[in-house]
Amino acid sequence: MSRHAWIFTAIALGASLAGCANPDAATRVGVQAPSPASPGEPAPPTPTPPSADAPVGVRGTPQAALAAFAGLYVNWDYRTLTSRQRELAGMSVGSARAAELQATASSRDDTTIAAAHIANSGTVLSISPEQGGAGTWVIVTREQTSGSGDYEGLAAADHVTIARLARSGGGYAVSEWLPQS
Repeated sequence: MSRHAWIFTAIALGASLAGCANPDAATRVGVQAPSPASPGEPAPPTPTPPSADAPVGVRGTPQAALAAFAGLYVNWDYRTLTSRQRELAGMSVGSARAAELQATASSRDDTTIAAAHIANSGTVLSISPEQGGAGTWVIVTREQTSGSGDYEGLAAADHVTIARLARSGGGYAVSEWLPQS
């Protein structure tokens, strides 16, 4: 038996004899939990540094951050949708990032979008702080969706989105993006 095969067999045997433990399970009083650095066990994963979750491409003003996000959000086609959503996730934080990550996963497997050659193009008409100063912004876009089937011949339409921002890395990043129409 080769040295690597012998080491693998020893690790596998040790793991099967030790059994599995749920690290979240309640611990009985007086029983010592196994050490996370037990011999033969792989080291725990290295925690993700906070900088890995920092948004990229933050902008110096709220309006610039919202314009950049909106421009990517409304301009895509069936070939670029998933990469655009990934890019939007990278430049946002909080619930906006979570929503774009979920959208990325969904669009990647959506064959209807590709089959209908769906595309969207738009322009930002206005970006305004909501009256009342609650840190909420209102973005109005004019968008044209095209493609085959149900998307063929659709008229351009105006859309309203409510957004919030977070300060990040010396600038602003979108923290909430809530399309209303």
